[in-house]
Amino acid sequence: MRTTAELREGFLSFFEARGHLRFPSWSLIPPPEDPSTLFVSAGMQPLKPYFSGAKQPPAPRFTTVQKCLRAGGKDTDLDQVGQTARHASMFEMLGNFSFGDYFKDGAIDLAWEFVTGEMGLDPDRLWATVFAGDPVLDLGEDDVAVRGWLRKGLPRDRIVPFPRSDNFWGPAGETGPCGPCSELHLDRGERYGCGRDTCGPNCEHCDRFIEFWNLVFMEYDLAADGSLTPLPKQNIDTGMGLERGAMLLQEVDSIFDTDGFRLIMDWIEHESGVGYGTSPEATKAHRVLSDHGRGITFLIAEGITPANEGRGYVLRRLIRRSVVQARRIGLPAVYPLPAIVVEQVGPWYPEVVEHASSIERIVRAEEERFRETLDRGMKEFEALGGAGDISADDAFRLAATYGFPVELTVELAAERGRQVDVEGYRIAMARHREISRGSGEKGAVQRAADFARCAGFTTAFVGYAKTDVLTQIGALEDLGDGTFLAKLRESPFYPAGGGQVTDHGTIALDGDPSLQAELVEAFRFDGDQALLFRGAGFAAGDRVRALVPWSIRFPTMANHTATHLLQEALREVLGEHVKQAGSSVRPDRLRFDFTHAVALTPEEREQVELRVNRAIFENRPLHVFETPIEEARKLGAMMLFGEKYGDIVRVVEIEGVSRELCGGTHVRTTAEIGAFTITSEGSVGAGARRIEAVTSGEAFALLRARSRELDEVRAELERLRKELKRKQAAPRAAGPVEIEAAVRTARGVNLIVQAVDGLDGDALLDLSDRFKQRHAPAAVVLGGVDDGKVTLIANFDPTVAEKVSASDVVRAAAAHVGGGGGGRPTMARAGGKDPAKLPDALAEAERLILAAL
Repeated sequence: MRTTAELREGFLSFFEARGHLRFPSWSLIPPPEDPSTLFVSAGMQPLKPYFSGAKQPPAPRFTTVQKCLRAGGKDTDLDQVGQTARHASMFEMLGNFSFGDYFKDGAIDLAWEFVTGEMGLDPDRLWATVFAGDPVLDLGEDDVAVRGWLRKGLPRDRIVPFPRSDNFWGPAGETGPCGPCSELHLDRGERYGCGRDTCGPNCEHCDRFIEFWNLVFMEYDLAADGSLTPLPKQNIDTGMGLERGAMLLQEVDSIFDTDGFRLIMDWIEHESGVGYGTSPEATKAHRVLSDHGRGITFLIAEGITPANEGRGYVLRRLIRRSVVQARRIGLPAVYPLPAIVVEQVGPWYPEVVEHASSIERIVRAEEERFRETLDRGMKEFEALGGAGDISADDAFRLAATYGFPVELTVELAAERGRQVDVEGYRIAMARHREISRGSGEKGAVQRAADFARCAGFTTAFVGYAKTDVLTQIGALEDLGDGTFLAKLRESPFYPAGGGQVTDHGTIALDGDPSLQAELVEAFRFDGDQALLFRGAGFAAGDRVRALVPWSIRFPTMANHTATHLLQEALREVLGEHVKQAGSSVRPDRLRFDFTHAVALTPEEREQVELRVNRAIFENRPLHVFETPIEEARKLGAMMLFGEKYGDIVRVVEIEGVSRELCGGTHVRTTAEIGAFTITSEGSVGAGARRIEAVTSGEAFALLRARSRELDEVRAELERLRKELKRKQAAPRAAGPVEIEAAVRTARGVNLIVQAVDGLDGDALLDLSDRFKQRHAPAAVVLGGVDDGKVTLIANFDPTVAEKVSASDVVRAAAAHVGGGGGGRPTMARAGGKDPAKLPDALAEAERLILAAL
């Protein structure tokens, strides 16, 4: 058992063979009944109902591999990512669980058997921590756990008690199942230590002692008031971070040096030209990018999209932090990174493979928007200069004026040894929002309402039948900023309501069409309206032509009718629990939010799209009529929960499909919609999903673009097919060229240090293996140049690795060629960007080996 994949499968198989029911990973999004965290942050979190006794588990023993994310709320490791060798915000947690079956002794026995047997970790390097007790909780030291580890052979001085803050596992959230815990740590040796006499498990100064396995003895329920109540059954929740476990198995310096990150880290180095480990900045950038790349990929695969709050904001922050770090090492773009993550983790998580194209599209769009913000904001941030703290006013100005996130300001300031007045910033932002609410939207609405009330008449909305009407300005108020409020006797302009946005449009003076004003907003007041225009030269009493362009109104109508078809299709495919939770009907697209707990499967999405288009092609007529609300209820018309309706309501009926109360504008028959295509489906919070779609001309344009892409793919495949056929027809090479080893002997070790031309990194590695086997015991260091970049390989017999580490040698050699790398004591590789210095690098490697021998 050496690779990450072998560890993952080995763990599950081990516990499955010992009576545990295997489960795949649950979603990263907690179920609606668990609002305690934004994301699943621990392997046990999806099992909370079983621990609490609220649900009966299907088996007394479980084993799982659970994807987890600690990047929001109180459970976050985001700020530690890049700073340490072991922290990741996105990780996989291997767990074995018992519900009223075995307890502390059984959990300790299983953990010890797997760690020392299956993983092969040295018992003499293992330490255990236990709960020291807490007088507030009225609990003493966990003697049972102490005796359990003594029974396995751990000496008492390597069983260390720690307080509640370290060894009492709280719930995933504020309340819920909890209990004392015992953790296993591995001593990685003095080279990772801080040298302090107090160094040991949980040392704050170094990474010598790595905690990798946590046994939680789940026996209490934590209430909101802090009190503990015994659970109906004593349970076991144990977990091992897959990434940390692989790091210890493979004897590498950090989780980012394991094979589970290899593809991702290699891609970052190749695309940026900056080696991992070449500087503290490069190390942090590589780690942040690889970790965040995984988090971004999994979140979007769950249906989450960038937003300004909640889970969407966490995704947005991960993308933005990645863009900042990419900029520092010259990585041209972040959006291709998820494809590499998909290649790395796809064999175990098919959902990321399924959504690969959407993931790249969403990241690309967000990255392009943020790079513009970043360029402007960085100039302003650097202009602050100085070494003092950054004031609340400066932080607020960066955020409000330049869109520069305060979290980024804090992070950049910390790197420069500066602090930000975050509390002052929050006060300033809260004050700004309050002012905006008072004098912004609410202030404008109130002013429009006062204006409409004083006008002395009610505007007749004629927009259901007309989009071009000759009318009169019955009242006008100049606002003095190039805009004016107006009330028309008759208006074709639809004021925002029922999810449909305000119309675009103009008014032009009758008799002088060159004098125009543009509609900015239409305010709705029950059955009346007031209009805000940008322009000048108009007065009360003027006759004007009011126009809503058909190019705006028609696609809006098509999108609104399609929204009704979509809701009915969702109810048919997903179930009657689907309810509208918000919508937006625009000329260019529609958005529909609805109640549903999980992402749509590809089959469900296809069925929804198919049903909507079938209703379109069937050319079903629409019947729109007004009726008393009680009559509408008798007809079974759908009404939105929480919406206020008058005594007389407007009903929109799509024959044979749906009947809803709706004040929006609609097409005459469904065939006028043309076509319907879903562009995205994602989460907008616990228990709610969002679909965005296009119809009419936008749908046609999208389908045509997809057709062009398919044509390009077909052309490329044809080109590749012809190229492959040509290569297959070409004469085969005689075989690999045999390269002779330049061997010298030093103290019984065959030393081979040489440059090799014409081989890439993998070929160099294969050659080093052959040299090592033929000339054992050997220390082999090979260097080569491929496509202008240097590759170094160090491959040592175990007897040599005991005296000098291949990782140390290759890292020191790589510094001469402007690169970096690492690996295990027996095999390591590195890269660089200065081929002219390859002889110096090889000379340094030879010097280090000879000195050690």
